[in-house]
Amino acid sequence: MSHPTVTPTLAPNLVADTICRTAELGLSIDNAADAGNVTHLYCHPVTVDLGCPGCEQGCGQGCRVRDHVERRLTDLPIAGHPSVLHVRVPRLFCTSDDCEVTIFRASIPQAADDRQTVTRRVTRWILQRMACDGMSVKACARGLGIGWDKTNQLALTACRHLAYGDPTRLDRVRVLGVDEHKWKHVRGDGPPGSSPSSST
Repeated sequence: MSHPTVTPTLAPNLVADTICRTAELGLSIDNAADAGNVTHLYCHPVTVDLGCPGCEQGCGQGCRVRDHVERRLTDLPIAGHPSVLHVRVPRLFCTSDDCEVTIFRASIPQAADDRQTVTRRVTRWILQRMACDGMSVKACARGLGIGWDKTNQLALTACRHLAYGDPTRLDRVRVLGVDEHKWKHVRGDGPPGSSPSSST
């Protein structure tokens, strides 16, 4: 893989954030890089949740910034090319003696779930491309620059959530209809003139 060539942008961050729509993820672009077919965007979160996941209150009191780490998130294609967000996220140190968590990475829930490698809007993009545009899993994976298995897993998980995520989805259902289709294959045993197969 070729190394990214950093290209400083002369435009204000607001313009870049609007064009790439990173503002809706709660991120702001600091810089951009080109690595062949992949566009790299270096970002930081506009707001950071300082709540400790181990404290009951989770209010962030007693937490201080230890250092920063980079989260790599696959995002929507830009001009037909895969894009990767490099988000500079602070790691925090919890000073509470009663907390089991010592060091934790700040969450960016608006952009992505914890331990997820794609942004929230990637799954929606996959479903839209497959349902509306008739794209295959392979085509979606190629457009995002990720593997077929990962793309398929994201689509299946989202479909299961849509189908089973609402426990009240069958509250108004009163009658279930069954459409039964049965094929009987006849191999020369039927009466003269009968078709090779019949349905009932």
